[in-house]
Amino acid sequence: MSTTTPVIPTQTKVAIFGTASLAFCGILVETSMNVTFPTLMHQFHTTLATVQWVTTAYLLAVAATMVITAFIQQRFRWRTIINVGGAGFVLGGLLCTVAPQLWLLLFGRIIQAIGTGLALPLVFAQIMTQVPFTAQGRFTGTAGMLIALAPSLGPTYGGLVTQLLSWRLIFGITLPFGLIAWLITAKTIRQTQAPRSRPFPLCQFGLVVAALILLIFSVNNLSTHGLSLVFVWLPLLLAVLAVLTFTRSATRTTHPLINLAVFQQGNFTRALLIYFFIQFIQIGLTFLLPNFAQLALGKNALVSGLMLLAGSLCSAILSPLAGKLMDRRGIRRPFQIGSGFLLLATLSLTGLAQHLSVGLIIGLFVGLFVGLFVGFQIGFSCLFNNALTYGLQQLPPQLMGDGNALFNTLQQYSGSLGTAIMAVLITLGTRMAPSASSTMQTTLGTQIALWFSLIIIMIVAALALTTKPIANMADDQHQSRSSNH
Repeated sequence: MSTTTPVIPTQTKVAIFGTASLAFCGILVETSMNVTFPTLMHQFHTTLATVQWVTTAYLLAVAATMVITAFIQQRFRWRTIINVGGAGFVLGGLLCTVAPQLWLLLFGRIIQAIGTGLALPLVFAQIMTQVPFTAQGRFTGTAGMLIALAPSLGPTYGGLVTQLLSWRLIFGITLPFGLIAWLITAKTIRQTQAPRSRPFPLCQFGLVVAALILLIFSVNNLSTHGLSLVFVWLPLLLAVLAVLTFTRSATRTTHPLINLAVFQQGNFTRALLIYFFIQFIQIGLTFLLPNFAQLALGKNALVSGLMLLAGSLCSAILSPLAGKLMDRRGIRRPFQIGSGFLLLATLSLTGLAQHLSVGLIIGLFVGLFVGLFVGFQIGFSCLFNNALTYGLQQLPPQLMGDGNALFNTLQQYSGSLGTAIMAVLITLGTRMAPSASSTMQTTLGTQIALWFSLIIIMIVAALALTTKPIANMADDQHQSRSSNH
């Protein structure tokens, strides 16, 4: 690989930073709400299964928006897209700040999610089309660091604001920062290709959204209806049918919502699965452990948020370094290092699940380079953004938008699914020990969720350790993109 440092225009750097900052604000309020669930349960007089839709609905709406980003980025000017996204973030945030009832809070979250869903894919679209091939890993890692700071700071920020002020100010405080990021991006963003007219495949979009909603609906109903035919198996079957119908339609039309030809490249599919599963566990754990600390250990929202801070910050700081390692040494080295840390940390955490306490969780989550969850976060930083970069590098320019849409859609949907499944596993403790105290039931559910997490991480490690670099293909993609520009 070339060692020459590429020159990238300042305007491009500012536009990428501005877009990433707007996405940061959206994800910050997303993860900040995880520690407010007990507060919301009390204020709105409802259950955990209902309140978790504050996060699940947000992530689901982001995922549904990202499904159409390939179409949107080709059909409209990027400045128009960022203007709509910024307006959605501001309007949704205002609604959430003043929401007197849970339904209005959910509505505001969905509007804000649409804004985030439009902004986040533009970060990586700019990097993959306007940054030279040899610097893409570094830029993806740096942008990923900024975005990753959101889930790092989110629980602590949410806990601090909820404990000292009001959960409503979680939205109010972020609004001016999101507004500034929006205006900066709208001023500097550019695109290399002019928009082109193409029909919108409404039927395919409806099928994808239906599948996403039905699957989440099925999973959520597990906690209240068990293995019910009507509430669990029927929506699951309908979700599968929707996916199959979408696949059939997308392969038979000249203008699919997402070009499924991306899956013909095996390394792209492998990277996409790694990306999905690791985000699934990451967001799932940021839901699981704070709620365990509050519901089982009686800790407040601030303590629950602080538990997650240092380990997650470690991951955010290491992301650019992991990207540089990929640029210099290829994909195998960061994947090997990341898999080792993930396996060791998750296995150790699961083995200690029988002795969970808030002190142990703090040690695992926040101890810099000594806590086991810091090890998990090191592994996460080596795998997560590098999987996205590596996967997109396998695609020709004409499929880049489709691949980017898939990565960003599954990133958000995996978080939605992870939150829903972790909530189900926590309530499973109640079903398994109906006569036990609520503390013991929550602890048992948390232990089950950690064992489940270990299984998923083993799948991630198997996929990562069997990934093979394709140097020639990477060179061909570089030449293709250069000629295309």
